[in-house]
Amino acid sequence: MNVNIENPVSGVRVLTIDRPPVNALNEEIVDELRDAVKAAMLDGRVRVLVITGAGKIFVAGADLDRLLAADMDAGRKMADGVKGLHREMRQGGKPVIAAINGMAAGGGLELAMACDVRIADQNARMGLPEVTLGVLPGAGGTQMLPRLVGAGKAMEMMFTGMIIDANDALQLGLVEQVAIVESALDLALKMAARMVKNAPLAISEIKAAVYDTMSLPLDQGLAEETGRFARLCRTADKNEGITAFKSRRTAVFKGI
Repeated sequence: MNVNIENPVSGVRVLTIDRPPVNALNEEIVDELRDAVKAAMLDGRVRVLVITGAGKIFVAGADLDRLLAADMDAGRKMADGVKGLHREMRQGGKPVIAAINGMAAGGGLELAMACDVRIADQNARMGLPEVTLGVLPGAGGTQMLPRLVGAGKAMEMMFTGMIIDANDALQLGLVEQVAIVESALDLALKMAARMVKNAPLAISEIKAAVYDTMSLPLDQGLAEETGRFARLCRTADKNEGITAFKSRRTAVFKGI
């Protein structure tokens, strides 16, 4: 197994990619991750998912030996496989946090961008250098990076293959927080613990509302939001949250 599965605290599952020396992605790891993500999304004990890398590297990219041997059909299969993993992450109703503990290049950065929130170690570095290998970012990079940092900066990064540090990534909006050296996972777990306390149905609806409406006109997106808000108004969690707030006690959400 190349993906370690742990449950360090209640409600949080951590998936750690462990394929020395650089945690390069291949079809086997992608399949393991997809299965692990799917299982976590279906497990009622899991509220938040964290993805990280073993050692001092998140994911350095794709397996170059596999890429070198790939023809057109194999290349399409590789890209579709990773995008299937990303789809499980986005469509699942639970938050996914990337704890970027080192280099996240190529497919590694694409994996991080497919997460809902990104936390990077201070010494992390990231980029999409596929152009230096004669290909483009084929696992969603050309679509996700412009949505996070803007088209101009995204194209600069992809055209040059530049690698940026964590502080630059924070300024660009590519990551949400920067942790002190070797503590991205700790900070991710603290964030996950805050998420676990909140209403899971509301979190699921928020995630769906964001992803499902990105390509829609504002009016349609607002209408989708209204429908999701209305559905939450009939839940027991809504009643519990308001009652707890008025009683000055901590809410106990049950996902109903």
